[in-house]
Amino acid sequence: MRTPLLALALVACNADPGEVDQQVDYRLGAPEEGAASSGERGTIVISEVLWSGAIGPDGVRDQSDIFIELRNESARSVNLSGWHLKQQGSIQRTYRIPESTRMVAVGEHVIIAATADGCFPTADYVIPELELPDGDPFYLTLQDADERLIESAGNRTMPPFAGGFDLVDSRSMERVQLMFGGRGTEPHIWHYYTDAETDVPNDTYIDEGCRAHTLASPRRPNSPDYSGAYSTGSFE
Repeated sequence: MRTPLLALALVACNADPGEVDQQVDYRLGAPEEGAASSGERGTIVISEVLWSGAIGPDGVRDQSDIFIELRNESARSVNLSGWHLKQQGSIQRTYRIPESTRMVAVGEHVIIAATADGCFPTADYVIPELELPDGDPFYLTLQDADERLIESAGNRTMPPFAGGFDLVDSRSMERVQLMFGGRGTEPHIWHYYTDAETDVPNDTYIDEGCRAHTLASPRRPNSPDYSGAYSTGSFE
């Protein structure tokens, strides 16, 4: 007679979890057209950061004219609407990627810019509040619309790993395109934009008047690192 009583006690102690719409809802499978996507860690990476600003046609640096580039390394197209970009370090802020029907294709690069009126008029997303410190530490965390961690880059206490302004040119901080491994929080996988000759015109998405001294590769594959390699790494 003890078994039925024990079962009854267990049923009484387990609360009703409620209907599905009252529980955590991760958007699994293919999203509806135009709807935000969820993601898995490492599927979208922060691939480039121009934190030092752009040099306009007049040769003057605008430190607020910046961008952050993301690359889709997943196996499906992704809608980044409502994804969170959190910043720690010398600036503490949280941004949300604007709502959009834009689907980021597999292998595609997109940029988040602070303005569409500067040197990056074809930015995929514009967040007017976006700002990055001029040489001070920054740590970026990308989370999907369900606030799950996708990617981190930078450091809360160290200066930027690469990039900067040398009083003439402003160069972006580019991620070495590793074949295996490599985290955005590791300094050795970042390098300054290089001027190496390539088959890909890295300045296509920079306004023509800014290209001479704004050295970056928005919406394009990153320039080679100083060894001349596009892809490095090992199976370890």
